[in-house]
Amino acid sequence: MPRYAERTLGRQLAFQFLFTLEFVDTPWKQALVEFWRMKPGALTEDACEANETPAVERPFAGKADARKAKRYAEELIRGVCESRELLDAHIAGSLDNWTPERVGRTEWVIMRLALYELLHCVRTPETVVIAEAVQLTNIFGDAESPRFVNGLLNQLAASIVTREDDSAVKRAAP
Repeated sequence: MPRYAERTLGRQLAFQFLFTLEFVDTPWKQALVEFWRMKPGALTEDACEANETPAVERPFAGKADARKAKRYAEELIRGVCESRELLDAHIAGSLDNWTPERVGRTEWVIMRLALYELLHCVRTPETVVIAEAVQLTNIFGDAESPRFVNGLLNQLAASIVTREDDSAVKRAAP
């Protein structure tokens, strides 16, 4: 079974949780328990417009092992939540002629998630991380957002100097 299906679904679940976290004042670990209890795949299905295909019905979803997708989502969620300030600082430092307040929450959360993956999930190629982030932006963002997210993530990826292992990354100054 290809690993990409679980990771794609895991990224989407992680995005859904992290985006929700933007609007609640609950510690992330507690909110995560509630998130899984709500069955996020079913929620996605109910939230789609008539012309949209829910994540659980997309071609990759049928191939995904839900337990592996959940495990990957939790890995991403934990990492993003624990590194949030650092990730936000790198993103803000890479904005040219933009203030952080001008960036939509959807795009910011997607970039935060992708940057964490670029820095810490070294077995996933940068091009895959960026393409998946752009795909999430296509699904959840507005029409102009994918170009912005793609450009900023390419800039952030270029600033990563080396990837020594899963936990240690040397970075250029932001």
